[in-house]
Amino acid sequence: MGARLRAGKTTIVDIAAASGVSVTTVSRILNDKPDVAEETRGRVLRVMQEIGFAPQSAWQQIRSGRTRLIAMHVPQEFNPPHLRLIMAAALGVEEAGYSINIITRTLTDTELLGIFRSRQADGIILLEILADDRRPQLLRDHGYPFVMIGHRTENVGLSFVDVDVAHGIDLAMEHLVELGHRRIGLVTVDPFAEDKTYGYTSWALEAYQRACARYDLPALARVGGPTSEELFEVAGQLLDEDPGVTALIAPQEQSVIGVIKAAQTRGTRIPAELSVVGIVGDSMAEVATPPLTTISFPAEEIGEVAARILLERIDLELAAPQQAYVEPTMTIRGSTGRAPA
Repeated sequence: MGARLRAGKTTIVDIAAASGVSVTTVSRILNDKPDVAEETRGRVLRVMQEIGFAPQSAWQQIRSGRTRLIAMHVPQEFNPPHLRLIMAAALGVEEAGYSINIITRTLTDTELLGIFRSRQADGIILLEILADDRRPQLLRDHGYPFVMIGHRTENVGLSFVDVDVAHGIDLAMEHLVELGHRRIGLVTVDPFAEDKTYGYTSWALEAYQRACARYDLPALARVGGPTSEELFEVAGQLLDEDPGVTALIAPQEQSVIGVIKAAQTRGTRIPAELSVVGIVGDSMAEVATPPLTTISFPAEEIGEVAARILLERIDLELAAPQQAYVEPTMTIRGSTGRAPA
């Protein structure tokens, strides 16, 4: 071994002197550059390990070839994702010793692949899934670890976890039909934007239309922009155009807000004149007036399952895709009642 290490804080200069190599060589080893002889690399790593120069997490990166980072891609193009879902997924990977990096801008194919090629992350969680989303197919074809929160129309070879929104719509329709409602509307975010189709809303609309056909009811769906104000406008249009509507289903938080605001603006009493079912978390349901009948959106469970699927793919090197649906449940509260005579 070269020079003795001096007392006090150890620097890269000290490591170079103790190992008998240049500072540039130590730097290249720390950055995992390939053009360093294995014998030299091993000697420098041993010196660094002996004196505890790098934190354990950095050692794991150097020795295992992993970054211990997970990326989360949340493009802000459609329905803003549930914050609790993001937090649950982030906590899941952090508890396993990984850090999370959230990316909100739209990525090109080159930029998406560059996350792995430049070793910015060991895996990625994809949100805001389009019906024909290119991202998971691109990552699958290149063998990079990922999981979708949501699913596409075609999902062969793709890992995902999603809420079974079709089952949720069925629960809502069954409940309202049992209460005697025959004109049941749906107010939701428009699934189409330019040349893109947003998966979650598409599946909700399709399930609603199937349920209307099953119960021989008119389909009274209205779609609007992704904000609560835009959905307030379309909910109001539906109530004004069809005063016979006695129940509305709202599958997002902002559509719930829009529906309730439209009813309040018109003096329509909930549930005496209009029953409302929302697909939201319990916290929002309980602060509504009256308390909202809900189909649960199990954000925490979805986030936790997504983290587990991705970490099993990385840490256990599972090759087979994993696909999981989380079934929502209904909680009946004060916003639904018998259909008015």
